[in-house]
Amino acid sequence: MNKRSSVRMLVAALGMATAIGASTRPAAACGDVWVPYMDNGIDYRPQGVSRAEQGFDDGKIYASAASVLRMMPHVRALKPASATIVARAQRMLALAVARSNGALPVEGQVPWWVQGRWLGGTEADRAANLEWAVTTLRGIADTKAKDPASMTDLGEALARVDAHKAEARSVLEALAKKDLLATPEAYAALAELRGESGDASGKKLALARCQSMSNGAAVCRDATAHTG
Repeated sequence: MNKRSSVRMLVAALGMATAIGASTRPAAACGDVWVPYMDNGIDYRPQGVSRAEQGFDDGKIYASAASVLRMMPHVRALKPASATIVARAQRMLALAVARSNGALPVEGQVPWWVQGRWLGGTEADRAANLEWAVTTLRGIADTKAKDPASMTDLGEALARVDAHKAEARSVLEALAKKDLLATPEAYAALAELRGESGDASGKKLALARCQSMSNGAAVCRDATAHTG
């Protein structure tokens, strides 16, 4: 093989590698701009988010959160109003953050360059993650005219931050009074808040409602452990 042929083959190989890289890299985006397509013209994210939601509903919340981070590594900077798919993905991630107290256990499921502060390695990272979750769920609630489901999510996240617990109690109590709390996790959060305020009977009622909605799942046992 002569030198010219070798050069041509090297150029062709580099071109193929570039094409493959362009067609398989993650979602195209710049900063907080949402781009509703992939470089190869096929956007797999809608199906990916739907699968993640199914897993989330089945209790695989951290696997679903990891899936969101792989599909949208720039998710922290996106605005939920920019696309419905963004709000759906951010809701899962924000709730996973709240339920893990700001430290997502996804180290083995996402690339190192995506992990950032999501792992919650420091107290400052955990606090920042929880504030992001609150801000994100508040934004989603605003886009949905504060419907009960989105306010339920917000109340649960608020309950994980000391500075927001008074607001959390107000939000969750208002929904519970109308029997509009949408998740057992929210009732578990309300039980914890009531227990912290010394409302033993109210805590017991919230835990009973949690158990009836979740068939006695671990979320209600965890709430009992937290509140004594």
